Amino acid sequence: MNSRYKKDLEKLFCENHFVMKTALKGRVFTKDEFKKSLREDFIKSETDKVGFWCLTSSSDDKVIGITGLLKCNYLNNDNYEFGFILDENSWGKGLAIEIGKFWLEYAKNEMNLTELIATVSPGNIASRKVLEKLDMEYVGEFTSQERGDRLIFRKRT
Repeated sequence: MNSRYKKDLEKLFCENHFVMKTALKGRVFTKDEFKKSLREDFIKSETDKVGFWCLTSSSDDKVIGITGLLKCNYLNNDNYEFGFILDENSWGKGLAIEIGKFWLEYAKNEMNLTELIATVSPGNIASRKVLEKLDMEYVGEFTSQERGDRLIFRKRT
């Protein structure tokens, strides 16, 4: 990953309280948490199917967020979860719907999955609406020490 992307990501993850309050840990990351996430959670090669990808603006190649597919175990079942975090300047432009459609198609056509999960903070109304527009069904909730309260949505592919 180039150093400019790392700087943009670090700013999003470690400084953007507004965006990060409903994402991942429910707060900004420490610098050490961010470095660990870069090592463990991001795609390392073109053959990797699980992990985060950077989302960049087509006009200036600036990082506008991340998206990815992660292994999860909710509802006592091994599964995959898709997610995204967008910089607030990218909100309201239809990107989240496009991202969701991409992952649903990818799960079905590239990974032969029968369902895909998404989770959302209960207070993140905009992301809940995105999942509902993608015809994902609410199936439960959980609380984790790492991520706090989360609502679980599922769509069978």
